[in-house]
Amino acid sequence: MSHELVELLRSVLKEELQPIHERLDRLEAGQQRLEERQQRLEERQQRLEERQQRLEEKLDHFIIETRSHFKKIEDELADHRRMFEILSHDWRNANIAIEYLNHKIGQHDLEMYQLKKRLELQETK
Repeated sequence: MSHELVELLRSVLKEELQPIHERLDRLEAGQQRLEERQQRLEERQQRLEERQQRLEEKLDHFIIETRSHFKKIEDELADHRRMFEILSHDWRNANIAIEYLNHKIGQHDLEMYQLKKRLELQETK
């Protein structure tokens, strides 16, 4: 083969292969863009996982704090119930005492009225 024929063949092959090379270049560039996007997605996913972890920790702390606060409120409620029972018992006892004293006052008023009437009767005699 002559040199010219070789050059011609090279030229033809180069010309025929040029679109394939261009297409491969575009594919490689697209592949590179996909890899970059995937890298960004992986980074975003990592940040999201870290944020989720922080939120879970905050939620755990909030739950612990809420339980503690709820326990304190339950204890205070139990104390208030005990105080209410004590006061209610004292109130019943005070009402019984008041009824008793009212009854006694009524008896004393009656006795004083009767004594007053006797004195008036004796003075009129």
